Amino acid sequence: MRLTVYTDYTLRVMIYLTLKYQGGEVATIDEMARAYDISRNHLMKIVNELGQSGFIETTRGRAGGARLARAPNRISLGEVVRMAEKDFAVVQCQDVAFEADCAVFQACNLKRALRRAVDAFMQELDRMTFEEAVSAPTVAASLLGIGDEPIPMTMPARGSGRKGAAVKLPRRPSVNRRDATSKRQ
Repeated sequence: MRLTVYTDYTLRVMIYLTLKYQGGEVATIDEMARAYDISRNHLMKIVNELGQSGFIETTRGRAGGARLARAPNRISLGEVVRMAEKDFAVVQCQDVAFEADCAVFQACNLKRALRRAVDAFMQELDRMTFEEAVSAPTVAASLLGIGDEPIPMTMPARGSGRKGAAVKLPRRPSVNRRDATSKRQ
C-alpha cells in the first residue's frame, strides 16, 4: 500500500505546523512551500482541506497564516490520513465502485485479510500523534529553516585531525526535494 503524494504533503504541512505550535506562530503557505520545495498550489488545496476539516485554523491578511486548531498531542496521524486518503481499497474487489470481475470472488478470503491489514495499519497511525511524529523537533525545525539560529553540531573540523571541534551547519541543506509528480495520485 502506498499513500498518495497529496497525503504525503498533508502530513508535511501538519509536521511543519506542529513545529511552529510551541511558539504560537502562524505559518504561511509560501514559507511551507519554500521549506519543503513543493508547489504552492498543492499546499493551498491542502491547507484549505485541513481548515475545512478542523485540523488547522487559517487567518487571511498581512499577519495571516495557518496554525494547528488543537495541540499536536491531540491530533493523530490516522485521523489526518483518513481525511487526505480517499481510497483504502488495496485490491479492486474492495472498491464498491467496481463490479467484482474476479472468478473466485465468492470464495476468496483475500479481500478480508487485506481489509484487516489496512485496519491494523490505520490503528498504528491512530496511536501516534503529531507531537510524537518528530523525534528531534529542534533539528527538524532547523532543517526546515524555522527559527533564527542554525543548530551547532559537533563534528570533526575538516583537515584538523581533531575530533569534536564545533562546526555550525547551515540552516537548511540545499537538497531539491521537488516531487516529479505534480498531480494527486
